[in-house]
Amino acid sequence: MTDSLNTTAEKVGLRISCEKSKVSTVGATTATPTTIGQQTLEGVSEFQYLGSIISTESDVEVDIRARIGKAASTFQRLRKIWSSHSINLDTKLRLYMSIVIPTVLHACETWKSTFNIRQKLDVFHDRCFRTILGILWRDHISNDEVLRRVDLGSLSEILRQRRLRFAGHILRLPENRPAYKTMNWLPDNGKRRPLRPTKTWRATFKEDLQDMGLT
Repeated sequence: MTDSLNTTAEKVGLRISCEKSKVSTVGATTATPTTIGQQTLEGVSEFQYLGSIISTESDVEVDIRARIGKAASTFQRLRKIWSSHSINLDTKLRLYMSIVIPTVLHACETWKSTFNIRQKLDVFHDRCFRTILGILWRDHISNDEVLRRVDLGSLSEILRQRRLRFAGHILRLPENRPAYKTMNWLPDNGKRRPLRPTKTWRATFKEDLQDMGLT
């Protein structure tokens, strides 16, 4: 398949870069070498695609850690704005929600949800708000009080709202669309392959519905 793609691309003046192309096998212990001509493509355990990190375990936690790191770096570069006394709180929060939040929640609609994931996101969210509000650790102010002062929800709740909107788009698709079919798809024999994550996006979506009292 790779050779066929390369041959067709050459007919219109395009070329597959062997240096930039990587190969990753998801959920398998062994991988068949992939070649272009006489060159073998490098095999990797994870790679970045459209801003998201894809790993061989097909788990989102690697990507989430990277998103939090990128968002923390973005937040740090704006530290002069957060410490400024000439910029009011409303403007700071608008900047935070329009710059930092999109960075940390990039492609979050497809993430699964676990207690550890929610905790990591909410800890980052709370730490940012405390910096914006100028709250120090010795002030002994609870996280609930911080959210009340900024009048915003937790990051895990914002993520859940986006996931539900995404699910709504899928459920409104025609039934023959692949995305719609995955909502009811089950693995062969009802079992997931080894090395696949035990918690899935669909299981997370069902938990969202249960929390809302919906079937």
